[in-house]
This record gives sequence, C-alpha cells and structure tokens, in this order.
Amino acid sequence: MSTLLPRLGTYELLAEIKSGGMATLFLGRRSGPAGFARHVAIKVLKDHLATQGELVKMFIDEARIASRIDHPNVVRIEELGEENERFFLVMEYVHGAALSELLTKLSAIGRRLSPTLAAALTMAMAEGLHAAHETRDDAGQLLNVVHRDVSPQNVLIGVGGEVKVIDFGIAKARDRLHTTEAGSGLKGKLRYMAPEQLQRTPIDRRADVYALGVVLWEMLAMRRLFQGASDPEVVQRVLEGRLPSPGAYVDVPFGLDGIVLQALARDPADRPATARALREQIRQAVPDAARIEPSDVAAVLFALLGEELAERARGVASLEAALGPHAAPSGALERFTERLEDVVHEVETLVTRDGPLVLAPGGVARYLPAASADGGFDAATAAPTIPETASVPPPRAPSRPMAPAPITTPPAAPPGGLDLKSLALLVGGLLLGAAIAAGLLLATREDSPPALEIQALDPSEGSQR
Repeated sequence: MSTLLPRLGTYELLAEIKSGGMATLFLGRRSGPAGFARHVAIKVLKDHLATQGELVKMFIDEARIASRIDHPNVVRIEELGEENERFFLVMEYVHGAALSELLTKLSAIGRRLSPTLAAALTMAMAEGLHAAHETRDDAGQLLNVVHRDVSPQNVLIGVGGEVKVIDFGIAKARDRLHTTEAGSGLKGKLRYMAPEQLQRTPIDRRADVYALGVVLWEMLAMRRLFQGASDPEVVQRVLEGRLPSPGAYVDVPFGLDGIVLQALARDPADRPATARALREQIRQAVPDAARIEPSDVAAVLFALLGEELAERARGVASLEAALGPHAAPSGALERFTERLEDVVHEVETLVTRDGPLVLAPGGVARYLPAASADGGFDAATAAPTIPETASVPPPRAPSRPMAPAPITTPPAAPPGGLDLKSLALLVGGLLLGAAIAAGLLLATREDSPPALEIQALDPSEGSQR
C-alpha cells in the first residue's frame, strides 16, 4: 500500500505493482454509487520527470495511441489524467503474469510449451498487433502504428486465459507529439528488433511481425535466438540474417518451422505482410491451435505460477476470491507442456558433412546437444538464454567432386526384414535368372510344338517369360 499517494483523482491506490525508470505502476480501484467498484492499473509518471518535456510527450503519446486501439488482445486505456502536475494513465487491470515469467518458470522445471499452445498464444498476440496496426484517426486515416517493443515482457496472460499486448510507450505513429531525433539511441530491446529497426531506416508493421517471430522462436525452442554475449554481436547476427530454425533444437511441426523463418526474413518484403497474415499461416500449419480455449491457457498459468498469483492477490479480497476456482488445475502441465529432454534433437536441415551447425560469435559453430541442458530463460532477467557452442571453421567447398566414403560395415537389417544390400542381391539374382530362362526359351522355340507357343503367350504367365 502506498502512503505517499493514497488517492489519485477519483482512484484509490491499493498497492504498488512495479517501478521502472520512467513511471510507477499501481493497482488502483475506482468506486461509485451503489457499491460499484472496479480494479484498474494506474501508471504514474515519476515526479522528477514531470518537468522533462520530451518524456511527458512520450507518456501522453502512449495514452493517445493506445486509447484508440479497441481489441480483446490489447490492454485497454481508460483515461489520461493530471493532478498537481502529475500525469497518470489509467488502464485495464489484468491479474496475471507476463509471458516472460511463464517462460522463466518453465525453464526452471525443464519444460517448454507444446507447439500447439505456443502457436495459440502467438495467434492471439498477432490479432492484437494487427488491431494496433490498423488503428485510424478521426478522419479514418491509418495512423501507421508500429509497437517497436514486442517481447515476452510486453505480453500479459490473465487468470482468465486472456492474452494481451501491453506498453505502447515507444510505439511509432503518424501523429506522435514526440519524435525520435536522428542519431538518438535505439528504442526497444535489441534481441527482438528487426534489421531495419537496428539500422534506423524507415519501418512499418512488418518490424512487429519480425519481433513476433522471435518471440515464437523462443517459445518453441526455449532458448535465446541470438546468443551473442555483447550487443554488437547481437546486432551482427540480426543484420546477417543467418538464423537456425527452432526445429534445430526441438521437435516442431514442419510447416510451423518454415513460418517462423519466414517471419524472421532479413528483407521485410519476404515476411508475412501483416500480423493477421502470420496468424492465418500459423492456423493452417497448426489447426489444433485454434481449438485452444482460454480455460486451457489459464490452467497452464495456474499450474506454473499459482503461488505467485495468490501472493500478488493477498490483501485484496476481490482478487483473492477470483483465484478460488483456479486453485487446482488438473493435468495442465502434462497436456500443454513437454519435457525438454524428451524433444531436444538435431534436425536434418542443419546437418552438413561436419555435423549440425549453428551461428556463433566466430562464424559457424557445431551444435553441442550435451550443452542444451544449460539453455533456457534466465530468471534474473526474465530473458531467454542459449547454450554455449564450440567454434569450428566453416565447411570448405571441395575443389573437385569427392567420392563417397566406402561403407565398411553394412547397415543392420530391420527386425523381421531384409536390409538394402540383401534386397539388392535378391533382386539381381531374380533378374539374372529371368534372363537365362529367356535365352533358353528362344533357343528351343523353333522345335517346340504349337501348344507350347500358345502357353508361352498366355497373359497369365507373361511375367515369367
């Protein structure tokens, strides 16, 4: 409970949720006649920033842009207020957890989301982003909104199984009050930025499609896509665009694997044109994802973070009551998540003469399956990590065709059948026998009685001639 700000306008501040560099987020409550009450989230600009004109403009921009977006998969903005030169933003309150928290907990217990559930969450995010991209002004003109900060930290999963994109604080739009000056620092998280965003060239909605591809990649593979230890290394990998598919590390439906790589295309023109188009591709590749219910998502959330959710609700009677029906989810982890050690493998598409390869700081590196246990999500930063790899030189193209290496031992025959070598010998023997029989038949044909000639032409025995 905050003692410094017991009330703000018509809102009662109940508890501080978190504090960042620019603002503090509170759980608030709005009350009205006849016992009306509703919980809200209140984002309050920090006092010492109230005189910073550019930061105030950014804060107001977030309210002006996000308040125009009306979609179930985007957190709703209810009000922009000011009291005693203190700006605050009133938003829909979602009692739940960030996607990054969910992935952190999964990593801690050695599991990952099933590809079906990961696809379902991505489809919901894509719908919310598409609604943002399609936002229009009062004259019906597109505002050209680009979120620019799509990441697991900016996706909320509520106790009802709802999935919501949040934080349009650095979103790009046509009528922003604050504009980013040339040469100013990058806004957003490097590991989720599209190449054109890193290069500070004009961007559009396809930059968010790229970031959503990174989020899906990491949900599937349960490790960081860009394993560079430093920011320059991360930037280099993004700009090179040579990325492994999630199927290089875990079992992923073939169609979904290709969709992820298309979303991560170096050239925006090669990506799905819209977030909705990406959603449709995922739906076709993983039809069962469309049948995931909000109750399924809620069950997974409570199975993983039930204790944390209860702790956050403690002291707020209405929130504690809302958690009651979800106290004991049944079999959610078994149905919608998988053990990582059961699915980690080496995909054929990355296998070369020197074994499976991935991109590493020194160029090409050999993937080490034994190191995969160290991959996952860092609980301290709520960000994905990737296992270490051993650097090896890239495979060199041969100067002339190379003869295949001789097989020293024949492959084992499958149970109850013949191996390829035995089968080839058998077929060869049958063909040789048929040729000999044909030769003998031709040699004796002139001396044979007519009855024999008729028998030889009988269609039922033609294959034995």
